[in-house]
Amino acid sequence: MEESDSMNIQDVIFRRISVRTYQPEPASIDDLEAVRRAGERAEALTEADMQFHLRTDRQMGREIKGLIGDYGKTIHAPHYIVLASREREGYLTDAGFRFEQMVLDATALGLGTCWVGLMFKEASLRSTLGLDGSWRMIVLSPIGRPLEKSLTNRMLRTLAGSKGRKPIDQLFFWQRHGEILPGSVTSNQRLMQVLEATRWAPSWMNRQPWRFVLLDREILVYKMQCQNREGKDYNRLDCGIAMCHMHLTARALGIKGRFKLGSFEVPGLSGAEPIGKYILENKLL
Repeated sequence: MEESDSMNIQDVIFRRISVRTYQPEPASIDDLEAVRRAGERAEALTEADMQFHLRTDRQMGREIKGLIGDYGKTIHAPHYIVLASREREGYLTDAGFRFEQMVLDATALGLGTCWVGLMFKEASLRSTLGLDGSWRMIVLSPIGRPLEKSLTNRMLRTLAGSKGRKPIDQLFFWQRHGEILPGSVTSNQRLMQVLEATRWAPSWMNRQPWRFVLLDREILVYKMQCQNREGKDYNRLDCGIAMCHMHLTARALGIKGRFKLGSFEVPGLSGAEPIGKYILENKLL
């Protein structure tokens, strides 16, 4: 999101839900293009080439229509936005980081979205978009006006466990993995708002594969699971989504920092996959 809009980011984060049923009438093309451009302009973690494609339902290839989202639900919408990327180090994490910024812009405009990982039919979708084999199909989202009072939306949100996410003390640790946060952290209102907004990030089946260790001037990001489909670990994408929530909320609250992707040793834990560090301008406490 644009920095001028960031004061409302927490409200937007907590309003965002996965919408699986849509009104048949399309949203305005101006709003849809504004959302697509927000993806193109999104802050990035890498220099990976990425494209955001807006397509009508009719423009989507026959094999792509009737998307099967999580829990086996077929999703139909008037429009879709598709993210394509060229591969380079960190591109999946960056894809999650950029696409979630776009999703939050859509939410701020009152539009519904739903993350759908492109774990299948890459070749068909590349052909539909006119892209060559150097591009990977990463994720798409239906986009449009949510169908009000949709029983499907309510039921699937309950099934997804949207209100059953892991608590902060199972996701965030102090100085080393497994070490509970001290009172100096839990009593810090600004910092706890950042952690809560990060906790609320969507992930595949709401598995929350990411973990964080808070150090004096860094926050380590690493993951505990692997969700590999067609050579793409979608849990890295999930990490990028959570990192987006962390960065936008921290910035809105005046906590300045930047992410640097790369490897490191996770204090107190072996076997986890490091993703990156949030490097802070000032000490956390």
